[in-house]
Amino acid sequence: MNIPVDQSQCPLCQQNNLCGVNGAAACWCVSSDIKRELLAQVPQELSGKSCICQQCVDKFNAVEIVNKS
Repeated sequence: MNIPVDQSQCPLCQQNNLCGVNGAAACWCVSSDIKRELLAQVPQELSGKSCICQQCVDKFNAVEIVNKS
């Protein structure tokens, strides 16, 4: 049984992902550096079905920078 996925919802925080990949202009996510480690945190049943929001990407990248220093 397939449960419908809201493609406008971030699979990590369930907030609006503000993805505009299907819009007229290029979306922020197209040029964003989204680490494999972050993608691995997406539940398997939601993987590849909706974009991670910019806030989750920024939060992950900030923590990663702090951990490396």
